[in-house]
Amino acid sequence: MVAGCGAKIAKCLLFLVNILVWCVGAVVLSIGSWMLAKSNEFLDLFSEDTLVVVAGMMVGVGCFAFLVGFCGCCGALKESKCLLYTYFILLLLVVALEFTAGVLALVYEDDIEESMRIGMNETIAVNYGYTTAATESVDTIQIDFECCGANDYKDYTTSQFMAQENKAVPESCCRTGTGCTSGTPGNPDSVANIWSEGCVDASISVIESNYLIVGGTCLGLLAVQFVAMVFACCLICAVDEEK
Repeated sequence: MVAGCGAKIAKCLLFLVNILVWCVGAVVLSIGSWMLAKSNEFLDLFSEDTLVVVAGMMVGVGCFAFLVGFCGCCGALKESKCLLYTYFILLLLVVALEFTAGVLALVYEDDIEESMRIGMNETIAVNYGYTTAATESVDTIQIDFECCGANDYKDYTTSQFMAQENKAVPESCCRTGTGCTSGTPGNPDSVANIWSEGCVDASISVIESNYLIVGGTCLGLLAVQFVAMVFACCLICAVDEEK
C-alpha cells in the first residue's frame, strides 16, 4: 500500500478517471455498434463504404478504451507497476491515434463530402423509389436536415422514379410535409414550398455549427488523458519508493 497523502490521492483519482474512460468506451462502442447495425440503411448515401469504415473504427476505439480503463483501474487498485506502465503506454498510443485521426479527418474532408455527393446523386437517379433502403435513407436525411437532393432539388431531374410518377420531388422535400410534388422531375411548380439547400451542404453546416462543441469536448478529453498519465507516473514513483 502506497504511503503519503499525494500518492493516495493520485491512486483514487486515477481509479475514478478510468471509470470515466470505461464509460466513454461504452458510449463509443454503443454508437459504433448502432451505426454498423444501421449502416445498410445509409450506404446508398455514399459512393464508398465510408460509413462502415467509420463505424468499425468507433467499435475498435470503444473496445480499446475498455482495455485501457481495465489496465488503469487494476493498476491503481493493485499498485502494479506492470499494469501501470502498460496503461501509460496504451494511453500515449490513444493520444497519438486521436491526433492522427484528427489530421486524417481534415485531410480527407473533401473526399468524404464528394463521396456523399456522388453516392446520393446516384441513389436519387437510379434507386430512389425502387428499393426500401435507398428511399428511406434519402427521405430520412431530407426530413432531418430540411434539405432536398444532394446539391439541390434539381438533382431529381435525373430521377427515374420521379419521371415514372410524374412528380417534381418527393414529399420529404416539402417545407409543409406535403403539396410540393407537382411539376416535372427537378422542376417543381412551387419552388417556395421546397427546401432550397442540398443535403450535403446542410449536413456540413450542422457539423460546422457544432465545431466549438466538438473541439471543446476533444480538448477536454485530451486534458483528462494527460492528467491520467501524470497520476500514473506519480503512482509508479510511489510504488518504487515503497520498495
